[in-house]
Amino acid sequence: MICRLRVSESLSNRTLPLLAAGIASICVCLPGVGFMAQSAEAASASQGMTLYSIAKSEQYVNNADDRARGKGNNPFGNFRDATATATHQSGAPFPGDEAIYAFDVYANDGLKKSVGTAVYTCQYNFNKNAWCDAVYEINGGTLFGSGAFNFNADTFALGITGGLGKYSGVTGGIRSMPGPSHSQRLIFTLG
Repeated sequence: MICRLRVSESLSNRTLPLLAAGIASICVCLPGVGFMAQSAEAASASQGMTLYSIAKSEQYVNNADDRARGKGNNPFGNFRDATATATHQSGAPFPGDEAIYAFDVYANDGLKKSVGTAVYTCQYNFNKNAWCDAVYEINGGTLFGSGAFNFNADTFALGITGGLGKYSGVTGGIRSMPGPSHSQRLIFTLG
């Protein structure tokens, strides 16, 4: 970068050296500003990774006893209902039920090189739909996500809402689909 200065004849001998030093520092710093802008732009670009997970445990919380308790006895008075307010078919999960899923996460579809773990905590609502909060511990960093999906779905997507460690400040999404050997293929898009 070439900086040219046209000096006015009205500048004093004391002002000229200060002005020249200020302009010289601007000329030296501007290329660094351009470099920093390019680095920030590159850092904010989306990056992707594909990992595989396989379930290692599941804990299901059936809250049917709470539903049954509310059907006939009202704990807030002497009201006693003669009939159930709702009927349930077999085939849980039902609204109010919860599930916690733990997964091992692998680098590839061979499921040999572990890169971390994941835990999903899900609250079920109507029609076997759930809202799940996910925590991925991957390669020394943590990603947090959440989203809704159906209990019977083969594929689903979650939003990445933040992270810790090397994923600090990261957002994005995860798409999950069936993988080999009963695994899930996870496509992360992080930005």
